[in-house]
Amino acid sequence: MKLIAKLTDKTVLGLEGVSGAKPRYTSRAVLRNSEGKFAVMLMKKVDFQLLPGGGIDPGEDEISALKREVLEETGCSCDFIKEIGIVEENRAHCDYTQISYYYFVNTNGKIAEINLTEGEKSTKTEVQWLGFDELYRLITEFVPKTEQQKFLKSRDSAVLETVKNSFSDYSMILHIMKKSAWEERKNREFWGRRNVDAEGFIHCSQPEYFWRIAPNFEGTDEELVILCIDENKLLSAPVKYEDGDGCGRSYPHVYGMINNSAVTAVLPFLRGENGWIKNPELEKFEDK
Repeated sequence: MKLIAKLTDKTVLGLEGVSGAKPRYTSRAVLRNSEGKFAVMLMKKVDFQLLPGGGIDPGEDEISALKREVLEETGCSCDFIKEIGIVEENRAHCDYTQISYYYFVNTNGKIAEINLTEGEKSTKTEVQWLGFDELYRLITEFVPKTEQQKFLKSRDSAVLETVKNSFSDYSMILHIMKKSAWEERKNREFWGRRNVDAEGFIHCSQPEYFWRIAPNFEGTDEELVILCIDENKLLSAPVKYEDGDGCGRSYPHVYGMINNSAVTAVLPFLRGENGWIKNPELEKFEDK
């Protein structure tokens, strides 16, 4: 996982010093629901806010801790997880170090009651769902009152800046169709009624998983295209990440018609002797 930021007393507080304390490890989420809203933990008693997440317990790995923390703090499941990066903190002023693993998480919604710690209850913590721009402004424009708040703000701000600068990479989903069908639909405002009527939703895939479904179309003689859809630009169709076939992976299902303004690119379905050839535009996505 890539390093997003290394925060020190020098970079955050303008002070000298280095802590040699053993680091605490945490997992944290930029958590988006099927309505395109993002979770933030509001601590009303101290007038502060954080992205959801917390400490990795002994015997846990980063993903297990992420799922547990998200469930406890928001009641939500983690239905698709994508790495963002690591933030390292070295707080010499209080002899404390921390390494936080951040993930972009899609959730279908609440599946359990929220289970906050006593400390979270004492600060009157609650989850709120905001648009990404609202979340970004809330975190990055906040004026910290304490040294700790300065570190926490710097940590979450660095992560949200990373997401903002490549938001399309986190919100892109793919849909394949015959080129002739796309030529007929490309000038419509919305399309996909037939799919929704037949199955209840429109099948899509994350770029990371597309290599797994591409072989299903390699026997088709007709020319095909891959539609790149920005999930965040869908106007009225919620996206749920579901494992409908019991394969152990959740794929995005669009529960409604797709507006053409959400289609950001149309790529050819490239073929070679060994089947689908990965498009250059998709090379930055690691196959999973």
